[in-house]
Amino acid sequence: MLNNAFYVYGIVKFGLDLDLNEEGLTGKKVHLLSAGKFSAIVHECEEKAYTDENPEKIKEMIIAHNRILDKAMKDFAGVIPLSFNTIIKSGENSARFNLKKWLSADEEKLEKLWSKVKGKKEYGIRVYYDKEKLLQETSADKEIKKIEKDIEFKTAGLSYLLQGKVKSRKQELVQNKVNELKKEFYNQIKKEAEETIFSPSKIYLEEEKVLLLSLSVLVEEKQVIKIKEILGEKEKAGLPCHLAGPFAPYSFVERG
Repeated sequence: MLNNAFYVYGIVKFGLDLDLNEEGLTGKKVHLLSAGKFSAIVHECEEKAYTDENPEKIKEMIIAHNRILDKAMKDFAGVIPLSFNTIIKSGENSARFNLKKWLSADEEKLEKLWSKVKGKKEYGIRVYYDKEKLLQETSADKEIKKIEKDIEFKTAGLSYLLQGKVKSRKQELVQNKVNELKKEFYNQIKKEAEETIFSPSKIYLEEEKVLLLSLSVLVEEKQVIKIKEILGEKEKAGLPCHLAGPFAPYSFVERG
């Protein structure tokens, strides 16, 4: 079958067609196809999605997709990433015509996105806390101490009720502390990053560690140094941290 479609990795601000001398998915030659100020990073393909029954093959293709975006961030000082299996097909007009028309029609939106991502990359931050340690720290609370002292002189029924009150109070104190830690950490990171987004975490540590906060941040390289310093301070304070990246700024492009 003829290659009558274009697989699109992302968009860069570069108004010329250009062979990138890179191999993308399944060894396809990658090049730029331009219209106006912007160029799409593409390879020619068939009008169907890339798929495979072997999950490892899919993983390899996704890695190849992201490798092209990583290279674009270095070569063009940024990239507007598109998701895996973004394919521009032909219709009444050729795929080339449709792609160029899309770049031209969306130039204003692309300009806005480019101003956001130029010179920046995305990192993922995960911070964890030790719930058991926070529970132990609640034992110093005056209200809890008073209730625990009263339990010694109460009947079994009253003792049971008071123990429930102690448990509830401890949970309240832990949640208050967690909220305080979240706010403090978020405010510190927000000062250093261009943009921040709360994001779900798929990274887990030991079972006794609970997720405190999960963020995606859009940063320039110089800002990463300060963020690493903040994470180092949190580690010393007993809050395990995980920094992942850099990545193409998917999260911030999706927001528009």
